Amino acid sequence: MVYRLENLNWMEFQKLVPKKIDTIILPVGTIEAHGVITLGTDVQIPQKIAEMIAEDLKAIIAPPVYYGVTRSLYHYPGSLSVTSQTFENYLYEIIDSMAEKGFSKIVVINGHGGHLNELKNAAFKVHKARKAKIAVVHWWILCEDITKQVYGVAGGHGAVDETAGILAIDKSLVKEDLYKKGMTYKFDEALSVVPVPSSIILYKENEGYPDFDEKKAKIYMQKVAEKIKKMVLEVFRKWEGLKL
Repeated sequence: MVYRLENLNWMEFQKLVPKKIDTIILPVGTIEAHGVITLGTDVQIPQKIAEMIAEDLKAIIAPPVYYGVTRSLYHYPGSLSVTSQTFENYLYEIIDSMAEKGFSKIVVINGHGGHLNELKNAAFKVHKARKAKIAVVHWWILCEDITKQVYGVAGGHGAVDETAGILAIDKSLVKEDLYKKGMTYKFDEALSVVPVPSSIILYKENEGYPDFDEKKAKIYMQKVAEKIKKMVLEVFRKWEGLKL
């Protein structure tokens, strides 16, 4: 059975945490342009992954954090942002509250590359104060090999990997008719450009163009979820041997 924190009442929570469940999953992302897929892509994919792995992790799913640090795509219509310090403080207080309420293992599934340091800092501060065990998973980085395995190419932003994630969730959220190959932009470490000339960003030359095969997308997301679940369970196993 998959429990969602917002659907429990306080008496149910009291019976479950921490006696029966000591793990919570927090999906985190931001709201920003992603080519022909949703502004909420960076949250919707982590949320779907959480749904796919929560039962095996014996975890409760927390409501997601939708608002993060959006920089290079901020001026695209619909993109929203908070400051780095606001985001870090907010995440710290959320995770700290979770630890205080009895969750000794906290898994953050992150979908956005713009706030990696803030997540790391918030997690460490909570661990230092509460001794809670926290795993922050940047799903697209961990699953680069899955993207290569299923699609034979590297991923990107609003590209093949994220398009697959949204396609597997709800194909109606993917507007294939709006896509044109010339919309993409190849990321170059030698350049710092604001705003980025396209919200579909390729990390390797001629690799990562969106693929609209729904069947392949579902296979991809299943493999992504399996890899993340396996990795987190292995971390849990090794945590058990720690005497902290």
